[in-house]
Amino acid sequence: MKPKIIFGFEYTNNESIKLLMYLCVGGSAALLEWGLFYVFFQGLGQLPVFAVQTQLVLMATTLAFAASTLYHYILCNCFVFDSGSRYRRGAEISLIFLVSSIGLGWNLLLMWIFTSPVLMGFSPMISKVMASAIVTVWNYVSRKKWIFK
Repeated sequence: MKPKIIFGFEYTNNESIKLLMYLCVGGSAALLEWGLFYVFFQGLGQLPVFAVQTQLVLMATTLAFAASTLYHYILCNCFVFDSGSRYRRGAEISLIFLVSSIGLGWNLLLMWIFTSPVLMGFSPMISKVMASAIVTVWNYVSRKKWIFK
């Protein structure tokens, strides 16, 4: 296991610090995802192909989620989890994409529920923040339990 060190403090076996680091990495990934969602939502909204707002919301959600997942994976390997400790790198990345795809499914479902005028009718950005908070729980538990040690 490669030691995890920050500011000269070694926290490899300290689960409380690792959870705190996960929340910091996840928080920065969430900010990236929200910013990208806004950019994609605004940018794609200029294209005539997205006549229906629901399509636009789901496409922007997918693009932002994919980019932030890659960012999150890289930083989690540096600061939280021990990459390669349970599986070889190829299998690990495949599992990350599987878990992330399930997270994306949850994210899309929640975005559809939250933004649908028939169901909840929240604004897209408020919906994005709420969906991200819920999916964060799935992401941490699944990575901790099934992918990394």
